[in-house]
Amino acid sequence: METSLQGYRALVTGAGSGIGAAIAEAFAREGAHVAVHARSDERARPTVEAIEAAGGQAFAATADLRDRAAIAPMCQAAIERLGGLDILVNNAGIFVRKQVAELDLASWDAMIDINLTAPYLVTQAAVPAIRASGVGASVIFISSIAAGAHSAGWGTYAMTKNGLNAFMHCLADELGGDGVRVNSICPGWVETKMAQDTHRSIAADLGVDYETFYAENMRANMLGALVTPDSVADIAVFLASERGRHITAQEHTVCGGCSPGNNAKPAEEETEAAE
Repeated sequence: METSLQGYRALVTGAGSGIGAAIAEAFAREGAHVAVHARSDERARPTVEAIEAAGGQAFAATADLRDRAAIAPMCQAAIERLGGLDILVNNAGIFVRKQVAELDLASWDAMIDINLTAPYLVTQAAVPAIRASGVGASVIFISSIAAGAHSAGWGTYAMTKNGLNAFMHCLADELGGDGVRVNSICPGWVETKMAQDTHRSIAADLGVDYETFYAENMRANMLGALVTPDSVADIAVFLASERGRHITAQEHTVCGGCSPGNNAKPAEEETEAAE
């Protein structure tokens, strides 16, 4: 058995940077043809160019996931260009850290729209092709250990990630009879722009030095490890490949042994997690 994805067809949302880009590039290295979703061609271009420069196959699949009417056409166009679909990764998401009393409705709507409604609509549009894959297709949701967070300011984000995991479990039961595996990957702090921006706002809120705070908090796990996007991508490759053939309806944590509660008090800043 190998982790080869030679000949597989994949759609990865929020793949312009960060975890999504790492997953798209890892899939392409293993031989998959990848539709790189982002809000615009400009955002998708760095990932597409990186894949092509390494000898892989990729193209941009663009849509604003806040625009519900744009989601199905984006998925349909990507699937048509790929000639089918074997792997779907719902990675795109946003993060707003505010306590309940300060959370505005626009921020609430944004997290619900991007973190829950969009993955549902992307998956709904992709299910017929996933069912018809014929190679033991895989659907992967990028959730978070924040689904189990009990920290002030994280409530809405944690709720959306809990909802994503619940959807994953139910979808696994729906698609299991078709040989489709459905799983979540739940990262802790991963070295991305989102993590940097969030730690910068927390440090400012606490009145501490950002560089020191970031270096210490990012390694506040049992391994003392700085978790990078490629660590999440490695799990995604494993789950999508033949090696993960009997793994479904599971939440896979990638955090170095990190507690979901190691979060400081909230600031009022929105940070895009996946694009």
